[in-house]
Amino acid sequence: MKILLIILGPNGVGKSTACARLLQRLPRSARLESEWCRMINPFDLTPEIEALTERHMTALLRGYLSCSLVDTVIFSYGLHGPRRRILDRVMDNLRDVPFHLLPLTLTCSEEENIRRMRQDGRDEQRIQGALATRAIYEGLGFPVIDTTEMSVEETVEQILTIHRGSR
Repeated sequence: MKILLIILGPNGVGKSTACARLLQRLPRSARLESEWCRMINPFDLTPEIEALTERHMTALLRGYLSCSLVDTVIFSYGLHGPRRRILDRVMDNLRDVPFHLLPLTLTCSEEENIRRMRQDGRDEQRIQGALATRAIYEGLGFPVIDTTEMSVEETVEQILTIHRGSR
C-alpha cells in the first residue's frame, strides 16, 4: 500500500529541508509542498483561495497516490491558521484512495527555531507569528522527532527508520 508521509511542524523547524532530502533518499517517492498550492501575489486567504488551495492539494495528492511509479508521497505541512481545516477536508476528499497515512511531527527548541528562521532571512514579525503556533504541535499523538541537535541527514535517517517500520 502507498504511504502518505505527512511531515508536520512549526514554521522554520526544517520540514521543507528534510522533505527535499527525503525525496533524494527515498526511491519511488514524490514530494508536495503545501505552499505550491497557494502561490498567489498578493496572497490573501479568502474563502475562495482556501477552496482553491484545497482543490489543488487534493488533485496533486490524488495524482501522486494514483501513480504506479510512486510508493511514498512526502507532504510537508503546517497546521496554523485555517490549515488544519484545509487538511481535514483534503483527507476527506481522498477517502476513496487507498493509502497508509504516516504523520510525523518535527520539532526543535524555541532558540533553535529562532536561529533557523533568522538564518532563512525571515523577519521578526514572521518569526514571532511562527513562535505563537508552536503549541499546536504538542500532543497530536504522532511520532515526534526533536531535531534541535540533529543534522538534516540525522533527521532524515530518523524519518526513514519510522517509514521502514510502517511497511
